[in-house]
Amino acid sequence: MGRGVETRRSFPKGFLWGTSSAAYQVEGDNKHSDWWDWERQGGRIANGDSAAVACDHYHRYREDIGLLRELNQNAHRLSIEWSRIEPSEGMFDTKQIRHYRDVLGEMREQAILPMVTLHHFTNPLWFVRKGGWTSPDAVRAFMPFVHRAIDELGDLVGMWCTINEPSIYAANGWITGEFPPGDHGNLAAQYRVTRNMHLAHERAYAAIKRRWPDVPVGLSHHKFLLLPASLKRRDVLAARAAQAVTDRWPVAPGRLKRIVEASADYIGIAHYWGQLCAFDPRRPRDQFVRRFNPPGPLTEMGYVSDPSWMGSVLHELKRYGKPVYITENGLATQDDAWRERYLAEVLSQVHGAIEEGVDVRGYFHWTNLDNFEWARGYTCHFGLIAVDRKTMERTIKASGRAYARIATQNAVGVLD
Repeated sequence: MGRGVETRRSFPKGFLWGTSSAAYQVEGDNKHSDWWDWERQGGRIANGDSAAVACDHYHRYREDIGLLRELNQNAHRLSIEWSRIEPSEGMFDTKQIRHYRDVLGEMREQAILPMVTLHHFTNPLWFVRKGGWTSPDAVRAFMPFVHRAIDELGDLVGMWCTINEPSIYAANGWITGEFPPGDHGNLAAQYRVTRNMHLAHERAYAAIKRRWPDVPVGLSHHKFLLLPASLKRRDVLAARAAQAVTDRWPVAPGRLKRIVEASADYIGIAHYWGQLCAFDPRRPRDQFVRRFNPPGPLTEMGYVSDPSWMGSVLHELKRYGKPVYITENGLATQDDAWRERYLAEVLSQVHGAIEEGVDVRGYFHWTNLDNFEWARGYTCHFGLIAVDRKTMERTIKASGRAYARIATQNAVGVLD
């Protein structure tokens, strides 16, 4: 049999080709952050790894932005570290604000549109000591940072992303205990956190639109796809219930709403993996749901990533009639050929969704640099660019070159 014929599938003019990153995972030396304390508690991070240096992006940002340009990217999603800008409550560090102006200015000079995330999993220590996102005072405490970022950086920002993956942040901090504060099974606290994050998003959205009315504002929702393990009604209902928990947040006492229905100019969606769900009466703490991996190779994160799922995720968003940006998607593996295949297959799914009427306007691959993957430390490799842990030398992988070709051609080649 032959290899088949490669067909080129072109994307709309002006499509954004980028990568995503988070400040704490790449910058290094974020000592005013709650994660700085967290990773110094024994047993929290795989192999005892630390983000003390991370990728040293704080000092090497010009080199890293140059690599984005070399990969022909026209956009990049990054976060600004709240704990750098406001290390003590009400005290703003003008040096750090200047640093982020330099970063954003360098991106603009390289013709890379910045999508700026205001909260990507990390908090200042002073905020956490006041109760963090479980506190009734959380939104009031968050907003001075938001206003300062809007005023000092807004002229350089191409798009805003207020909150990153609120349901994942809350679940990892108060259900699984993988993130600080390390609580377990505290559903009440999880709902308080997501309720406060909803309010924070709405307040931040309104504030940005007042100051910069023409700049798109949204958030990033993590779509962890949960599928029924069988066609049995009990498994179908189990999957539906589990999906509802990850897809909704409280907007009023006793009232839940889909996260993607928040006030926004676009829908930001992060998607990596899925699991099967079966009804299990022995699991009351897990909503009577047993979750497990479908057949298939496991990534370094321990999940199955099926590129065909991206089509399902995007089709669900068509009903909202809004622009869609894939804010994160990628594969944790050292098998770079697998990553290259995955990129082509998942982007074919994105193209198919566009053909069927979903207004997808950009794709941000997670991530540009192999980095500090939270509790997994440096054991998970999502990057298009390898980073030598001893020398910090950057090396573009074959998958990075493949992604550069896709971005240059504004098209993905697929074997039929």
